[in-house]
Amino acid sequence: MLKKSKRVFSSLTLLIVFFLVANSAIAQIAINSPYSRYGVGDLAQRRNAYQFAMGGISAAVTSNRFINPYNPASNYSFDSLSFIFSGGLIGSTGNIKTDNLSNKTNFASLGYLLFGFPVTSWLKTTIGLTPYSNVGYNVVAAEIIENVGSTEYKFTGSGGLNEFYGNASIGSFKNFAIGAKMSYMFGKSDLSRSIFFPDTVGYLNTRVDNYIEVGDLYFEFGMQYHREIGKNLTLGLGAVYAPKQKINATENYLVRSYFPTSLGIESFRDTIESRIENDGYLTFPDKYSFGFTLQKTDSWLIGADYSWQNWSEYKAFERGDSLNNTMSVNIGGEFTPSSSITSSYWKRVKYRAGFRFNKTYLNIRDNQINEFGISFGMGLPIPRSLSTFNFAVEVGRRGTTAAGLIQNNYLRITLGISVWERWFVKNKYN
Repeated sequence: MLKKSKRVFSSLTLLIVFFLVANSAIAQIAINSPYSRYGVGDLAQRRNAYQFAMGGISAAVTSNRFINPYNPASNYSFDSLSFIFSGGLIGSTGNIKTDNLSNKTNFASLGYLLFGFPVTSWLKTTIGLTPYSNVGYNVVAAEIIENVGSTEYKFTGSGGLNEFYGNASIGSFKNFAIGAKMSYMFGKSDLSRSIFFPDTVGYLNTRVDNYIEVGDLYFEFGMQYHREIGKNLTLGLGAVYAPKQKINATENYLVRSYFPTSLGIESFRDTIESRIENDGYLTFPDKYSFGFTLQKTDSWLIGADYSWQNWSEYKAFERGDSLNNTMSVNIGGEFTPSSSITSSYWKRVKYRAGFRFNKTYLNIRDNQINEFGISFGMGLPIPRSLSTFNFAVEVGRRGTTAAGLIQNNYLRITLGISVWERWFVKNKYN
């Protein structure tokens, strides 16, 4: 009883420390991506450190020690007497550049908080918090227009969307599992753009502010099938589907003319257009993901995913945003030299690597904005436990410098912990 109490206390201590670090990281969110001004922003790479190191594969991935929140059918592998906590922090450093300009970028944020546990021997569940999209940019541009003079443009934005979710899976009937996920999608985006004529008073300086707040339920469904096809060799198949859904949102939209004061503050003159407390919807398109894994027990795993989402049907308050459909390919795997507890520590480490390619929903000036990343990482076992520290690094690139566009080169780091405890054992003796 005393040993069990110590284990529970140590797990709770890890949770408290992680929450404190996560709160500090949340306060420092400051992404810098001009492309996040379109649609719902930069779609987050919704993977934990375990999967992120393997190129982000998720459709067919399942484990009794790790949580896979991206296919709700994957919970069925949980031990019926276990409790799993998983949390991670994400940081990135790099630069954004054009043909003749370059600027450094850095940001840090909470990546995910996940809790997994059994409800019955056949029903397993997960609850958690994950990001869905991020918005963050501050862009200033200037040009000389004939008969007008100097003209300055400014674009700023901040915010994003998050998901607080719960999912449940039922399995395994003839190696088959199904699951459903219900999320509360919430978040705020504060977007503004302005045009300023410093050389003339003959034109109105104009500023557009658009504040959007989102809060509604969002649903996804998943399935997985795993079967032994040889000695210690298992083939896994998985799929995830999200139907087209309308998410409740409120918009505050203002178009105002202004003139600058001697203190550099905008003094507003007239309201040209306004929509205050305008209730409506964000229309999220349907999404499909498919994948497979091939795993040799306690030795290695390889897998691949293909995902597609119909973002051309996205609308905000019944207005389209000229987005393209997205596509992504994820490939990766892990290798464990030895699973024996008598082996040296570094032989028990899980070594991971992967690759991903994303066709984003942006096509600007006839240039498709794509993203790719090469990742690697490790799962470091915590001594005298089944818990793991997970570390992942991705080197990637997004966008292009063609046609005066912006290219983002980055190094992204994810640090995570997966705490596994046996919490649901009845004591034999008091």
